[in-house]
Amino acid sequence: MPRIVRSVMDWLVPLLLLWPAALGLAWVLLSQVNFFYPLNYRLLDIGATINQYTPQNHFGKQSFVETDLAERERLFAAITTAINHHGQGLAELKYHNPSGQVLGDFLTPAEVQHLTDVARVVRVGEGISVAAFLLWLLWLGFVAWQHKPLPSLRHAVVGTLVLLGFGGLLVAIIGPIRVFDWFHRSVFPANHAWFFYYQDSLMTTFMQAPNLFGLIVLWWLLLSITLVLGLWWIAAYGLQRRAVKASTIH
Repeated sequence: MPRIVRSVMDWLVPLLLLWPAALGLAWVLLSQVNFFYPLNYRLLDIGATINQYTPQNHFGKQSFVETDLAERERLFAAITTAINHHGQGLAELKYHNPSGQVLGDFLTPAEVQHLTDVARVVRVGEGISVAAFLLWLLWLGFVAWQHKPLPSLRHAVVGTLVLLGFGGLLVAIIGPIRVFDWFHRSVFPANHAWFFYYQDSLMTTFMQAPNLFGLIVLWWLLLSITLVLGLWWIAAYGLQRRAVKASTIH
């Protein structure tokens, strides 16, 4: 194998293993804070979207305008929890006014089906993340066994920028909306709805889809980058300490 190819593989392979693991961990961590929904709500002015489109709801859910921010945060948290637990509880989700009175069912059957599909995709992603992390640990074990250092953090930074730059350029060339549509058509069953007009869906309205998804992806990537570089630094430091200890013993 040419030296330059071997040099690239030394940092590219562990980086490609670490990224899926970091994405999975970032998803778990962001789930604990509901993907910053209150902040996203203010940044996107989702309240205005709800006030504009909920009175036009075709399923008789106009009363959703009576809910407050606390209730909308609760609903988003409930959906996040359900997605991370196989879709359990989605069909029973109801919305309330500030005094606690039940105003109606939040999701339509088609929305429940879609979010259950999302939960299946998340489960697959979790499996990939765990497998990638285990392979990352095996890679570290192999590197330690060979008494080799992990490439420097600079390699991880440059490699991450290259991967993100390539991905961003690809999305820009294809078009974000086309990528969004392609992803949904690829991972969800063909006969299951995944596109909902604001007038037909409280879920879409109170998420201001797809704008909210863009912000979630931003937070997800930023946290994943932090985790990748942090885990890389910890691993490199640990291998370095191990090498120093081994050299001292010998």
